[in-house]
Amino acid sequence: MSLKNIKPDELKRLFQQNIPLMDVRAPVEFQQGSIPGAVNLPIMNDEERAQVGTVYKNQGNEAAVKLGHELVSGPVKEQRVNAWKSFVQANPEAVFYCFRGGQRSRISQSWLKAAGIERPLLVGGYKAARNYLIKQIEEFSVRQPLIAVSGPTGSGKTHFLRSLKDYPVIDLEALARHRGSAFGNWEVPQPTQVDYENSLAREILLLEDKIQGKIKPVVEDESRLIGRISQPATFFIRLRSSPVIWIDEPLNVRVENVFDDYILNSSIGKSLEAAPRCAEESDILRRQALDLFARYRQSLTAIHRKLGGLRTQEVMADLEKAEMEYLNHAELSGNKVWIEKLLQYYYDPMYLGSLDRRHVTVLFKGTRAEAEKFLLSQV
Repeated sequence: MSLKNIKPDELKRLFQQNIPLMDVRAPVEFQQGSIPGAVNLPIMNDEERAQVGTVYKNQGNEAAVKLGHELVSGPVKEQRVNAWKSFVQANPEAVFYCFRGGQRSRISQSWLKAAGIERPLLVGGYKAARNYLIKQIEEFSVRQPLIAVSGPTGSGKTHFLRSLKDYPVIDLEALARHRGSAFGNWEVPQPTQVDYENSLAREILLLEDKIQGKIKPVVEDESRLIGRISQPATFFIRLRSSPVIWIDEPLNVRVENVFDDYILNSSIGKSLEAAPRCAEESDILRRQALDLFARYRQSLTAIHRKLGGLRTQEVMADLEKAEMEYLNHAELSGNKVWIEKLLQYYYDPMYLGSLDRRHVTVLFKGTRAEAEKFLLSQV
């Protein structure tokens, strides 16, 4: 890579080549949103940035720069430059950025150069990159047809997407770290809205070479909200107007799919599969499982108005019974009872009603295996 500074429209190439990015903004800025794959190695910590910002507001740029050099000097400066050096030595093609590609980037670049390392910076910094990434989502949503994969809860839509190894897909649930339902929280936090949008833009940029204007990417038919993440408006309009592949599986298969995803592959299932090395580790696994049951009870309570009082009581009783079977007998199969009722009472009527109102165009309807054969036959 040339040492010439990088423009935002070169981000696609950086993503394709998996070029490491070093973000020298303060941690609070990084947490609010960053370029996908970037590592935060700040030139100033949050407290130092706040102090410099106050001086800038009250006394101007010259006084702020002077204070910044005073705060980040001596051993502090040496420690931060050493962190950058270590990163670049491990990632020789690294590119770095600050917020606007201004003073912090230029100072970082000059300090690295003084330490014997020359690396390019991102022109315009994070702000320019963010504008570029949002523009990619907008333009893609206007020009690119999609195929939505739909079907009742438990039909295996996410597994269908992940089985398409050689077909372009956008896995929105993976980007949002949420399954898109009231019970869909992952056991890791969701990204910020900004980070979700940036990651979606990265996926779009990486898809373009696979698509080449000929293939319609497949996206799961999600609602506007995936957990607390909101779909970008133009992208959501495109998704909801797309033709649908409808995955149709029998109820017993869907119950098993939900049981696998929400029970066996959760901390509940893992707590039984694990072989704890000590009592403390066993207690931790048990508490994690109990926390998950508590979250499921909370999720059930959250939908009680739509589900109805009597049915909520019925499903809650089944859920609590399943929890007791887990605690007393290490048995999990009882969870299938409340899962089946929840599908029949809540998710199926809601999902089918939504599709009827939208008047979707169904390209194909069949099992997950049949849908995969159909899609691949279209290439």
